[in-house]
Amino acid sequence: MTSNITVCASGGGGNFQTLIDNQKNIGYKITLLIVDRECGAIERAFRNNIPYIKIDRNQSIDALCIAMDKVIPGNTKLIILAGFFPILNNWFCNKWKNKVINTHPSLLPKYGGKGMYGVKVQEAVMAAKEKYAGCTIHYVIPEIDGGEIILQKSIVINYNQTPWQLGGRVFKEENKLLVKAIKILIHKD
Repeated sequence: MTSNITVCASGGGGNFQTLIDNQKNIGYKITLLIVDRECGAIERAFRNNIPYIKIDRNQSIDALCIAMDKVIPGNTKLIILAGFFPILNNWFCNKWKNKVINTHPSLLPKYGGKGMYGVKVQEAVMAAKEKYAGCTIHYVIPEIDGGEIILQKSIVINYNQTPWQLGGRVFKEENKLLVKAIKILIHKD
């Protein structure tokens, strides 16, 4: 049986494309893309006949979460935050408890929380002279990056690379780890 997932994105859609490409071999179907701005993920949805809805990001977070909840199909098994910028409120996280997962480009709990996204994470990791960088797939709770960890992947840092290059390596691992986490979660019960 195929599990239905909703993907939320705000950027170029790199993780979203990986999810599109792995639908059949993992056993899920992306039934909806939710975006909060014009972004590259929309074009990817259009090319793959996936419906999308743009939610107004200039409203309160409570209103945004209510708007999202109204459009998410009731038979959704998982909601994937794939580079989605808004922080979800308590009500939404509680309603969809253990059904919303997120990617983060660090080995949480290190280098998580407010303001820790994109290349800023790798800059902080390298400034601290860490041996390893990596990524985490975790459940979403109201505390930013505080949800239970599902999977992590670490890589050795090459200090001949820039933080941007390290981020690219982490992103490739994040893509693979996200698919692996979805496979585990949709076959869980």
